[in-house]
Amino acid sequence: MAPGQVAVLVATCAVLVISVFTDVRDGKIYNAVTLPAALLGLVLNTIAKGLPGLGLSLAGLALGLALFFLSALVGRILGAGDCKLFAAVGALQGPQFLLWAILISLIVGGVFGILVALWRGVLRHSLQRVWQAVYFKICLKMPMDIAQTSSKLRLPYAVAILAGCLFTIWWQQGRPQ
Repeated sequence: MAPGQVAVLVATCAVLVISVFTDVRDGKIYNAVTLPAALLGLVLNTIAKGLPGLGLSLAGLALGLALFFLSALVGRILGAGDCKLFAAVGALQGPQFLLWAILISLIVGGVFGILVALWRGVLRHSLQRVWQAVYFKICLKMPMDIAQTSSKLRLPYAVAILAGCLFTIWWQQGRPQ
């Protein structure tokens, strides 16, 4: 692995671990973590790959930010910090990596959410709220805000993002080039 790739990998893992820590501790993913990571991704990829690297980094950043607008359009499913974390990872790793990381993070987050709801005894109530929100959005054209839940259902989604990114790293590193 080239030194530039190692630097990007270390930066990606660092921003993910710090974000998990702050999301679990404070319930927030801070701009002071995601903004420097995104800028670092732009710089490292430009140094390592020139203008094509900058282009991939900008595309990854844009994809992560587009997720924020999509989440706001559909209904507040992901928090702004989660989307900015995805954008920072996209700036570091590029759009193809980010697409896989988002997909896997959504699956992990769904399983994580079901397990937490089962453990806390609120699965039935949670599923009713989700179906109600979807019904309101589709049939009644009302805003959907799944994020408005009790503290019993609060999930530090950075954990799912970390899992999705680590799985994507593992999967990409295991493939023959």
